[in-house]
Formats: sequence, C-alpha cells, structure tokens
Amino acid sequence: MSSTVAPRLLVAVLLLALTGLAAARDAFGTYPFTPAEFRDAERLTTACAVPGAPSFWCDELDQVLVKVPTKGVDLMFSEAGEVVAAFAKIQKGQSLSSYQVENRDNLVPADAPIPGAALLLDGVYHPPVDPEASWVEVDETTLRGSFAYQAGGLDVAVEVEVSNVVQTLHYEVTVSLPADAPDDLELPSMVQFAVAGVGRAETPVIKIGQSDAFTLNPLSVPVESPSYASLQTSNNNRDNAVILTPGEGVTGRGAGDPLQAISLGGRRLAMQAPFDGGARLTVDAYFGKNELVRFYQEGYDGLPGLFNPNILGRMSLWVLIALEFIHTYVNNWALSIIVLTLLFRALVWPLITTQTKSMFGMQALQPELQKLQKKYKDDREKLTQETMKLYKEAGVNPAGGCLPILLQMPLFIILWRVFVNFEFNQGFLWIPDLGLPDPWYILPALYVLVMLAMSWFSARGNPQMLRQSILINFVFVFIMVGFPAGVLLYFVVSMGVQVFQYWLLNRNRPAPATAKA
Repeated sequence: MSSTVAPRLLVAVLLLALTGLAAARDAFGTYPFTPAEFRDAERLTTACAVPGAPSFWCDELDQVLVKVPTKGVDLMFSEAGEVVAAFAKIQKGQSLSSYQVENRDNLVPADAPIPGAALLLDGVYHPPVDPEASWVEVDETTLRGSFAYQAGGLDVAVEVEVSNVVQTLHYEVTVSLPADAPDDLELPSMVQFAVAGVGRAETPVIKIGQSDAFTLNPLSVPVESPSYASLQTSNNNRDNAVILTPGEGVTGRGAGDPLQAISLGGRRLAMQAPFDGGARLTVDAYFGKNELVRFYQEGYDGLPGLFNPNILGRMSLWVLIALEFIHTYVNNWALSIIVLTLLFRALVWPLITTQTKSMFGMQALQPELQKLQKKYKDDREKLTQETMKLYKEAGVNPAGGCLPILLQMPLFIILWRVFVNFEFNQGFLWIPDLGLPDPWYILPALYVLVMLAMSWFSARGNPQMLRQSILINFVFVFIMVGFPAGVLLYFVVSMGVQVFQYWLLNRNRPAPATAKA
C-alpha cells in the first residue's frame, strides 16, 4: 500500500464519523415537542380519524408535550405529567435523532387506551381536565415537574422527579376531594397509578414480587405489600421493561399510603391505594432496557424473579463488583476502567501470544501457499494434502489463531456490556462525562490509530489484506464514534496493549516476502 493511501483513509474515516454526529445529542433539560414531529405522525392522525379509536393519543394530538432526553431513555410527558412515550436506548448516552411512536423501543404502546404513569379511578381512566404544568431544575442532573388537574371530579396533584443519572422516575400523586364537590359525586374506592404495557409486546410478561417470592402472570387480584410489579417484553433477559416499586415521595413528606399491586388486564399494571376522602401514592417507575447492569445500578438486582442471569450475566456481575472494588482505591471511574482493562489484558496475554505467533506463521507461509494453489489449481485433493504437509513442516497450526479468539470472545462481550450500560456520571481530563460521547473526538481518533496499527501487524506483507482490514475497521469506527467515552476508553487501552504485544513479538521476526494478490 502506498504511503498516501492510509492517511487518506484515516481522513475519510474521521470525516464520515464526524458527519454521522452532525445531529448533536440534546443536553439534559426540557424541550417542547408536538406529536406532529413524530416520523409516523400521519399514522397516528389516520388512526384517530376513525370514530371510537381506542388510543390515548387521540386526546394528545393537539397538545404540546415536554421532551426530557436522559442518558438511558428519552421521555415525553403530557401536560398532566403522564409518560406518553419513552424511547429506551441500547447504549447509555446514545443520541436519538428522530422518533417513531410505534418504534419497538418506545415503551408506551401507541394503541393503548391509557398512557404510562396514568391515574385510574377504580380501573377507569378519566382524561385530565384543565391541566397546569411547570418544570424546574433541581440541580444539573435532576428536573422536577409539578402538575395539577381534575379527573373524575377530583383534584389531582402530581410531582415527578427525573434524573439524568438514575433511570427511575420518582412520582408522588395526591388525589383529594374538592371543597366545592357536589354531594352526589361518585367517589372511587381505589386510586391506581398505572402503566399501559411495554413496547409492542402483545402479551408482556407480568411479575409481582412480594418479600422473597414473586408471581408470574398473576390473576387480577390485589397483592399486599408488593416489593415490585413489572412488565417485561419477554422472560429471556432481553428487550425492555417497565418496573413499578413503592417510593419515598418527592416533596419530602416520606412514603405515601400503603400500596397494593394489581394486574388490571389488557397489558395494564398498577400500584393502588384506597380512597378515603383522599389518597397519596408514592411510586418509582423504571422505563428502560431489561438489562442486568442497569438493574444493578438502579437497585433492582435483588428483586425476586425480576431477572434470572445466565452464566454471562453472572460473570457481568463479577466484573461490576471488580470495577467497583477498584474504584474504592483509585476513586476515578476512568482510572478504574484502565486498571480493569489492564488486568483483563494480563489474563489473556498468553492467548494473544499464541494467536499472534500462529498469525505470523501463516503470514510467512503465504508465498508458498500461493505457489501450491497455482501448481495444484485443478486438483483440490492434492492441494489439501500438500497444504497440510506444508503446515506440518513449518510447525504452524491454522486453527491456532481461532481458538484464542473464541476463548476471549465471552470476556470481550461481558466487558463491552458492562461499560456500555454502566452509569459513570464522572468526567476525565477533556471528557466531561464518561457516559456520553467524547465531545472532542480524541478517543475516536486514538481508536482509529490503534486499529490501523493492528491492521498493519495483522496483514504485514499482504497489501490486499491490509486494505480489507482497514475498510472493516472503517465501518466499526463509524458505529463506535457515538459510543460513551467510557466504552471507547476501554477499547483504546485494550487494543493499545494488543498493539504493544504485537510489537514485542514482531521485533525479531524477519520481514515476510510480499504476497501477490
């Protein structure tokens, strides 16, 4: 490869990556949003044009919503504080440039009769009347919304606290009898804080936990003293989840009335309290990925039956514990990532050495292999025999480079899953937050450099293989440039150590003969 090709490819990679980030992520805060801004808004309008359309959206099409983008989920609130859309993110800090209300990662079903975090009276949804709303910034990572409206002739006050660090919403709902309520006003026996389903799951998995046990897909009967109630897309530890737990309130008054959990049918799940002239419900609501690392940080990992980790999940917990243990000594998440990555690299160093020696041996044999391919191009059986003979004489095992990769792969997957879902909420050097993409693109540039170095060592003496390797890495760079900085820091350190290992093993190796394409 000429000396000008690699720099040109590097520039192309960086330009395309930066172009992909042209739509910058909205900072944490409140933004007006109208249903007309959804990419599939026309489908909503068409569906609601049918008389008797059941979707709650038919009452929201003319309203101005409030969008609150957080690292883990982008939320849309109605004027009454209900969650009308919640777009869960595959990776923390991900930027969602556009929204579709019927997207599979929108946790509030578009065809549901009620929105998320809706108030029900005896299981019946009463659309809010004359809602009033206000939002204030509590601190740089916390917003609080205050709402007041009437429902079913009762006064409703709602406080919701939204964090950019914690994915759980803290709700406090107070229902009271108006001073001018008519004597014949029909009062409810139960007030319910309800969610409408989870994503596009037609039959979501419903769980209600109580003490050390849980019930799977329970009957529609109240459960006293619940530890949680959840809707999950499936029971196989993936996709999305909505979780309700008893909360401590927002206004500082402590926990509200004792709660019951109940499955209401039609994908609806609720926490409820009796109405005795008034009711106050304090509920924590999680909207997001059905993922162990996030549950661990939200404090849900100990809830009975909520998540049943497989062997990779259990290893992820070990990695989390190790990461937090390191953090207790270095007191910096970036340094913790670096230390953990170096420990991992020390663990796989022998495997990488075996893989690299096999790779170098295969590179050295390329000219001889090409001669055999030309000589026996019409006799595949003879070609196979002579090829295996050549491997044996050279002491090279063609599978020697594959087995170490297979052994490392589960560890790479575990580390990636931990770092892409972990909430660091801390900066490092020029990076303001390890949970968000690098604003100066320095880590992506370093990633490009280490991957180019790895490509050079991997394809030494084979220009065609080098070009292919660079193009493959080019695709990965374009994808990873928007990853959280903590994830890229892990990749840069990990691949940098591997490049150093390649260099050590390559120092005394003679330059291979150039392989012809």
